[in-house]
Amino acid sequence: MSEQTYTVVGTAVSPKGVIKVRWTNDLITHYKRVHRKGCTDIDFHETPNPMTKLEALDWLIKNKELTEEQQEIIYIKKAEKARQRRLQHNKQKEEVK
Repeated sequence: MSEQTYTVVGTAVSPKGVIKVRWTNDLITHYKRVHRKGCTDIDFHETPNPMTKLEALDWLIKNKELTEEQQEIIYIKKAEKARQRRLQHNKQKEEVK
């Protein structure tokens, strides 16, 4: 199973004040969409090449200046995605048996 890849990763603050991690392949369209929905502090970055969600988060952490709040949310999201990947991998191993 191949994972979807993305060329843009970043964060935005939702209208309720929650920082959310966002991935997309179309920077301009996605920026306009989240802005229209009332998001603020939109901070998107184009990755050097297509990346999975986990790879994009690693790249973002290593290559961009992030606020403490952004770092916290990104590390939490990275842990969630790593756990999902691990559980899916274990499930696939069980199905093969």
